[in-house]
Amino acid sequence: MSLEDLKNRIKSDLPISTIIGQYLALHRQGSGLVAICPFHDDTKPSMNVNDSRGMYKCFACNAGGDAITFVQKYQKLEFIEALKEICQKNGINFDAYKEEKRQNPKMEMAKRILSLATRLYRETAKSKAYPHYNEFIIKRAILDESATTFSLGYAPSKNALTEYLKTITDEKDRKFARDIALEIGIIKKDRNNPEETYDTFRDRIMFPIWDSLGVVIGFTSRAVREGQIPKYLNSTDSLLFNKGNLLYGFHLAKSHIREKDAAIVVEGNMDQLALYQYGFKNAVAIQGTALGEQALQRLIGLTKNIYIALDNDAPGYKAAERMNNQLLEKGIIGLYVNYDPVKDADEFLKAEGGIKLQERLDNARPMVDVILDKIFPEKVPELVNRKLDVLNKAFEVVKPLGTNLEATERLINFAKRLGLTSDAGQIRKSYEDYLAKNKTKPREFAKAPVQHTENESETLDENLTNDAEFLSVKTFVEPIKPVQLNSERLLLQELVQNPHAFSSPLVSEILDLLPSDEVKKYITRLKRLVYEIDEGEYSSMVSNLMSNEEVPLEIKEIVSSALYQYKPRNIDEKVLSRLFFDLKIKIKAEILIKQKEDLKKQQDQFQTELELNELLSKIGHIEKELQVLKKLKHK
Repeated sequence: MSLEDLKNRIKSDLPISTIIGQYLALHRQGSGLVAICPFHDDTKPSMNVNDSRGMYKCFACNAGGDAITFVQKYQKLEFIEALKEICQKNGINFDAYKEEKRQNPKMEMAKRILSLATRLYRETAKSKAYPHYNEFIIKRAILDESATTFSLGYAPSKNALTEYLKTITDEKDRKFARDIALEIGIIKKDRNNPEETYDTFRDRIMFPIWDSLGVVIGFTSRAVREGQIPKYLNSTDSLLFNKGNLLYGFHLAKSHIREKDAAIVVEGNMDQLALYQYGFKNAVAIQGTALGEQALQRLIGLTKNIYIALDNDAPGYKAAERMNNQLLEKGIIGLYVNYDPVKDADEFLKAEGGIKLQERLDNARPMVDVILDKIFPEKVPELVNRKLDVLNKAFEVVKPLGTNLEATERLINFAKRLGLTSDAGQIRKSYEDYLAKNKTKPREFAKAPVQHTENESETLDENLTNDAEFLSVKTFVEPIKPVQLNSERLLLQELVQNPHAFSSPLVSEILDLLPSDEVKKYITRLKRLVYEIDEGEYSSMVSNLMSNEEVPLEIKEIVSSALYQYKPRNIDEKVLSRLFFDLKIKIKAEILIKQKEDLKKQQDQFQTELELNELLSKIGHIEKELQVLKKLKHK
């Protein structure tokens, strides 16, 4: 059975009111059901839930979709996670519907091996036969319940995993498993005898690392013997594991992050485990000291309230500054948690307890203010030039926020503290000039580090192996919104409600104009669908097409809202032609207006009169084109 089967079962067997009713209070109104819409500041029931259509629609904010779309949007989940949550709440075995990865058997084998290793290490730990593990559990005050929840294990000095793989009876399966185990780095070839292998992790405390769905994709391990190098050894980058984009404990924390609308980000596995054990279940740990872009997007998809709670040492503070900049670029003000006088969350909880930590969280200050205070001189300089040098440092601190009020208000207050007498308008102008001269380059993110094995002779400094400043990097590209123009939204709505319009040649002309590849792709698929089905099947088939995993949520909502109001009808061809002609004009005009705005933003960059005149000429040409379109619209 496949996820497609599961999706169809949810839509056919579970009334949408049953699923939405698990999150919202539904009330009978006439022959239908209504609820307070959670997607805008609703004061009266604006959301309609229709079991016969299998859809919901808010007539105030236009949110709409099927049951899966609702759970995605309400719980801020990805498509697969939404399916899994619906299954958990409604007694459906999600695992029975997982699609077989026939196209990638390597990945499935890798998961099986890692799952087996997790069980092997856990059973070894539970045997109580290894003093190093027992001492670690006692010393770190880890409860049995926590050890079970986090599947803490122990890798013995013998090659337990290697020996197990040898017991696979089928020679072909045995070779395949061995090859995959080598590829993901959980076993290694013997240098003296390449035909033999040995376990990568030996004499180590084992922390499984999970993906967002709770599937083990790698390990972090900790040395137990004196002089064992390195102290922390991670799985290598592989087809499953990418250290920079992982958040330890995310699969356990995500529901608590949604519930509390806040996330605590710490630096180590033990910090996250300790927080979870003390009831701070909305905590996650970065792997090393770098927060990858995918991990960041996963976090801010759940909440905009982020506590930066990394280690209280120099590398931890540097990492906190980097994380703060990443958040500022997203318009999010991160809050800084100070553990002084101890190093990290684990130590603080043991020394002070959970109530004191909650006080630190309640009193956490914006990280940007902490940094501004740190650069403020102990003694304010008397010379104006020196004061301006300090102000420029403050400009650099808030630069990721751009001209946001969060930045400008802080700078105005900072300037007053320095004793500068310029008014607020002058400070803003100076800051805008600074931004124009110091445009932010595309940000770079760390890849996972190269793994160092215990067989290597060189001694590794723990901070260097974990610090992203010493790792290779890749350029980050800001994701493009699936719907870029208001007229694209209108086009989608009109085509869903008027499928006969696909026969108009204007639709093909409009498609060529659209900037969004996602909108083009969806409309093309919709057009093909319209030509292949009978009219009576239209609603159900469009609804099914809308539920595909690859369709962006924004497009699903637009289509759902339009489909909710769809009624088969025949519209005069002249009316349709006029409608789509006007849409074509709107799209052209929106594209030109956007081009004009982009050109205007470039004015401050030009240094010569000639360059500026060329720019103004381009803007003038666009304005003429807009005038032509305006006349066409009114004909």
